[in-house]
Amino acid sequence: MSAPMKKNWTIKKENPKLRERISKHLGISPLTAQILINRGIGNEAEANLFLNSTLFDLPSPYLMKGMDKAVERIKRAIAGKEKIAIYGDYDVDGVTSTALFYTFLKSLGADVVFYNPDRMKEGYGVNIEAVKRLAEGGVTLFISGDCGITAVKEVGEAKRLGADFIVTDHHKPPEELPDAVSILNPQLSDCKYPGKTIAGVGVIFNLAVALRRALREDGFFRQGEPNLADYLDLVALGTVADCAPLTDVNRIFVKEGIKRMENPKRTGLLALKEASSITGPVNTFDLGFKLGPRINASGRMSTAGKAVELFISDDIRSARDIAKALSRENSERQNIEGEILAEAVRQIESEPGILKANSIVLASADWHPGIIGIVASRIVERYEKPAILIAIGGNGIGKGSGRSVEGINIYSALSECRELFEQFGGHEQAAGLSIKKENIEEFRAMFEKAIAGSGHAYVPRLDIDGEVEFQELTDALLTEFGMLEPFGIGNPEPVLIARSVEVLSQRIFKDKHLGLKLKQGTKSLDAIWFNAGGVTGLPDRIDLAFTPEFNKWNGKKDIRLRVLDGSW
Repeated sequence: MSAPMKKNWTIKKENPKLRERISKHLGISPLTAQILINRGIGNEAEANLFLNSTLFDLPSPYLMKGMDKAVERIKRAIAGKEKIAIYGDYDVDGVTSTALFYTFLKSLGADVVFYNPDRMKEGYGVNIEAVKRLAEGGVTLFISGDCGITAVKEVGEAKRLGADFIVTDHHKPPEELPDAVSILNPQLSDCKYPGKTIAGVGVIFNLAVALRRALREDGFFRQGEPNLADYLDLVALGTVADCAPLTDVNRIFVKEGIKRMENPKRTGLLALKEASSITGPVNTFDLGFKLGPRINASGRMSTAGKAVELFISDDIRSARDIAKALSRENSERQNIEGEILAEAVRQIESEPGILKANSIVLASADWHPGIIGIVASRIVERYEKPAILIAIGGNGIGKGSGRSVEGINIYSALSECRELFEQFGGHEQAAGLSIKKENIEEFRAMFEKAIAGSGHAYVPRLDIDGEVEFQELTDALLTEFGMLEPFGIGNPEPVLIARSVEVLSQRIFKDKHLGLKLKQGTKSLDAIWFNAGGVTGLPDRIDLAFTPEFNKWNGKKDIRLRVLDGSW
């Protein structure tokens, strides 16, 4: 086990005047106030909204371009008893989008079906053959969830067959847009909805809110109306699993959704929590690393329809059976992931040229194309350089998935190799491609040249929120840090540093983690440094970067430091 790569500590610039104003206005510690400033808060009102926002602070869904047209078309479909199809992507965002709007339309008495494509056979996005089958089966209105913004041909085919299309998506729009009745996407250049970073499930939730409002105004509800707050569990799960930043609108969605997950009304979520061994309060870690992977495994290993069935089921026995099946698929996915990772590491370690290179490109005919993206992320974490893994199919076409490090735009690098691809797409940190087997070696050389030419020497950066003494780390301060939750992308956990810390003892456990007993002044604290088994023989005194947390064990609650880096 090698030692973790040393990071470049970047201490956030202090703003003493604003820090004091926020601290006094909200009655919080100066350190918590500074962390709010570090998260982009610019005044007392913004700080208050960040800490105390509620559902009443959500923007109107009618700020989203095309909302009026979408609502009117769905109202007409319900009134005319038309057959509606929800067409969702196969990842967690797509599954939650599908389940949310399917359940909502069912509660309105609509004639509705759902469809999620087969990842291996149909690929990402709206599939033209599926559109044909559904239209021939009587569907006259398609509503996409978390996909469709690029479906020009597919929407055109639906129109040719006499069916309308409403696109709900959050991905970057291309120059040519589908000829849909309405396109709901906050990233459209002329869309005034302020939540530009909401996930697909956030977009379709807004559609549900707008539709309910319109139906209420029409006097549609005679025996009570659906409580859309009960759908926020799905919004939170899809948002976190899709790695959307937990700021602004998303922060409200996730904070409110997590509240409803502790004692879930949704039968499928209760069953999934049981299968994931989640018993206490739910947090974003549970969503991103326990619940989310089980849903994603369905789309990777079989079809996502099973996961949708879980969330729309009212039968606890059936839901538990599905949740157990998803857990088995996730275990299978983990096993396959481990096998691919081991083989990838063997390839890298056996070729000195790869270790010395600025990038990693690996290929095999034995790899599962639905798993290589996860493994590419593991390779990037391990070797700190952009990595692309390619699964070669029986037809001689390889499907590749790439991940990058901060500061290196993998999409730009791939653009320099575009002549070798059948197709490719992605963004700065992640991308996908398809390539003929005979072009892989040339691609490896061309990609290496593109990465080397970027002139970016990667050193992982660690943003520091402030410097503290151990005496400042109290139960009250950590409880206050809890007000900053939910943590995630865009709102990371507080990262602090303490200097000249005495190392009283150190031990390696589980062959890869480092347990520490530390002291500064008169205060001693336990610490854990994950995946630092290669760090041996620490000196008597070190500087530490860490996140403080409560460690609850056997009914006791103590402060523990989760070490992120050290300097000595």
